[in-house]
Amino acid sequence: MNKMKKLISFLFAGALALSLTACAFVATNDSNPDTGNSNVESNIGNSSDVGSNDSSDVGEHQHICAKTKEKAATCLAEGNIEYWTCLSCDKIFDSKTAETELTVEDVTIAKLAHKPKYVAETEASCNSTGNIEYWRCERCATYFSDEEATMEIVDKNSVIIGFTHPSLSHTEAVKPNGKENGNIEYWHCGDCDNYYKDASCTQKTTLEGTVVLSAYNFSDFVVEIPDDRDPVVLQLTDPQLIDSAQARSELSQSYKDHWATDRLDDLCFNYLTEIINAAKPDFIIITGDLIHGMYDDNGTSLLALINFMESFQIPWSPVFGNHDNESKKGADWQCEQLEKAEYCLFKQRELSGNGNYSVGIVQGDKLKRVFYMLDTNAVTAASEESLANGHTINNYCGAKPDQIEWCLEQMRLVKEYSSDVKMSLACHIQPKVFEEAYVAKYGFDMTNAKPNINIDLYEGKEEGDFGYIGKQLIGPWDHDKSMFNAMKGLGLDSIFVGHVHYNTASVVYEGVRLHYGVKSGEHDRVNAINTTTGEIVEADCVKEGYSPVIGGSIIVLSKTDGSLKDVYNYYCTDKAGVIKNGEIQWQLFTSKSVKTSAKRKEYAVWNKKYF
Repeated sequence: MNKMKKLISFLFAGALALSLTACAFVATNDSNPDTGNSNVESNIGNSSDVGSNDSSDVGEHQHICAKTKEKAATCLAEGNIEYWTCLSCDKIFDSKTAETELTVEDVTIAKLAHKPKYVAETEASCNSTGNIEYWRCERCATYFSDEEATMEIVDKNSVIIGFTHPSLSHTEAVKPNGKENGNIEYWHCGDCDNYYKDASCTQKTTLEGTVVLSAYNFSDFVVEIPDDRDPVVLQLTDPQLIDSAQARSELSQSYKDHWATDRLDDLCFNYLTEIINAAKPDFIIITGDLIHGMYDDNGTSLLALINFMESFQIPWSPVFGNHDNESKKGADWQCEQLEKAEYCLFKQRELSGNGNYSVGIVQGDKLKRVFYMLDTNAVTAASEESLANGHTINNYCGAKPDQIEWCLEQMRLVKEYSSDVKMSLACHIQPKVFEEAYVAKYGFDMTNAKPNINIDLYEGKEEGDFGYIGKQLIGPWDHDKSMFNAMKGLGLDSIFVGHVHYNTASVVYEGVRLHYGVKSGEHDRVNAINTTTGEIVEADCVKEGYSPVIGGSIIVLSKTDGSLKDVYNYYCTDKAGVIKNGEIQWQLFTSKSVKTSAKRKEYAVWNKKYF
């Protein structure tokens, strides 16, 4: 205000006498105190909008006026006509020359009367809100509860009647019971078929959203085991059945004879029978290469293996290896045979590869552990029949991103259900972390084609580690450990693989057991021991004087919490003996157990030559 006074005094200093009264100052944007009008237009220095009543008499009052624009009246506020206000004395005039003085009443336009329009009451429904009876001014949109527009409704939302659900039913919360899912407390309207979490129907959900899954529904399959004993899982790997009669090219006579059609029992099924009878497992996993696909174009070897496994009436789950879908029967046909077998737990998904699924171990209605079964691809000779399904992968080693993301999402769901559930990964080809663990713990050298590292006899071996590293790791994947770290963060404590027939090593690294299964049949290449010299060799056909190293891996779970209570390799008798908990219990060349510690030491020293 003071600045404006100084401004006006300066502008008019040449025209006004020094004896001017206090009227000679300017105030701009003054509002009409009675009308609340702020429509003053200040144009100081503009002769058309600021005027004065000129007088030649020295000392006579000089009005310097500012214009207030005309403003229309509304229902909510008065208006005004155009008028002029002296910037110093606040008198009101009809013009900028201040000829006729006016009063506030002269320039004020009275507020308009409301123009209420009736809004009839409407009923609410499942799909729309309703409203109570009210009146709405067409001019200012104010709500009133009376036609005379004297009783204003301040809260406009108060006229709204919320959704109503005349056929609303209530369902109490139910906890899961056994295989039966439970549900949250919810409300259902039969008219609109909507579901709600609250009686006021503000928290909408779906029928699926009301379900509380039982422990049985966090995996594709469930193996239910009595809660009074420790569950036993048996890992078999790489039976890789070969039928020489189905060879695509001519074989030497020795191979024809050794892998003849009628030798499935001698080279595989007799071994598997011994292993299964010894382990008495509740569940069996086979970590790939069930057959050698190039020698099973008519599918008879796969069917023979399925029939054999079914005869034990024990739940079993296989994953594809890098040779299975070479068969001209095609991966879809192979998956179909596995899926329709009564005791085979197997599922083909529209993900990369074939057979990505999960199996849960349940005791006392509680999920204890989940085995995630992944196809690690690495097929270099997949048949056209297999590739036709669009998700059989050729020339790629490891699980694809879509497989890994599916597996991680399933793990997250289990983690949300219960942080106590243990998790295992079962696949054919080992991830890169196996190599890292062997290097860090036992001086493994990937450039050495035949490392020949016997962890059982390794000086300073870590407790819980055992087995034999007989060959370089073939086709490791997950090189940056991103999958390994993500799964470990969600609770993964073990990975069970096959693929490298000469490796049976099992080590614990970064809190995760990394386990190679023992080759479970003589088909294709195997480790063989010279029964005279003790030398261990790689063999396609085990010759006279050699004994093949054939077996399986026994995984004992704690009945208390599903943790890994015991893991060890079983080697078939009359072949290479048994190793349990890292303690050598060789049973070479005899079916009788070596019971005395002295005898065990004797065998240990002898076997040090080749293990």
